[in-house]
Amino acid sequence: MRDIRSVTVWGDSVMKGVVYDEEKERYTLLPECSANRASRALGLRLRNRSRMGCTVTKGLQIMRKDLETEAAGGVALIEFGGNDCDYDWAQVAQRPLDPHQPKTPLEIFLSQLREMVHLAKQKGMEPVMMTLPPIHAERYFNFFTRGGLNRENILLWLGDIQFIYRWHERYNAAVIRVAKECGCLLADVREAFLGQRHYEDLLCADGIHPNEKGHILMDGVLEDYGG
Repeated sequence: MRDIRSVTVWGDSVMKGVVYDEEKERYTLLPECSANRASRALGLRLRNRSRMGCTVTKGLQIMRKDLETEAAGGVALIEFGGNDCDYDWAQVAQRPLDPHQPKTPLEIFLSQLREMVHLAKQKGMEPVMMTLPPIHAERYFNFFTRGGLNRENILLWLGDIQFIYRWHERYNAAVIRVAKECGCLLADVREAFLGQRHYEDLLCADGIHPNEKGHILMDGVLEDYGG
């Protein structure tokens, strides 16, 4: 990577540093999240434009607006997919025999990721794609059905709980595909998680958000790619 002095992050709650607090039973922000740790260690100015619940569609809108009015340059760290591949589980529970679409169909996800990369390059930025931390399917299933959704109906539609992991993996593969197609650097945090004997220990109780230990691991990956 060429000499870079700043990084702008466009992503979702993972890069925002959102964690689930089991005692308070709500989501909170982790002050020492991976983006903060890595940017400080590398001496980079950080602008974190990540938002909880953000899909690539919303992220592209935010990026376009940001780059219309501000000087570009530096690194554009792009991290999406976790919300894009998710489903409206209440609708699935109500109509398990119907077809259902994720929040962002895969082909749209691919095309909008490519557009984000091209826009970053047009503005003189160095795009870096980030893979998705793996989810824990059983933990996530138990979390989103805890309010009383019909588990049997959802399982009927899924076929098996591990479909959640496999579907999430397809979106991760899409990130890697776009990085290769567009010649982007790839910060592979997923590989780092899967290299742990018990990667689930690095995830919150919801099975989808990295906890503080997970952010420390991601920080190491980001520092390696930024050094």
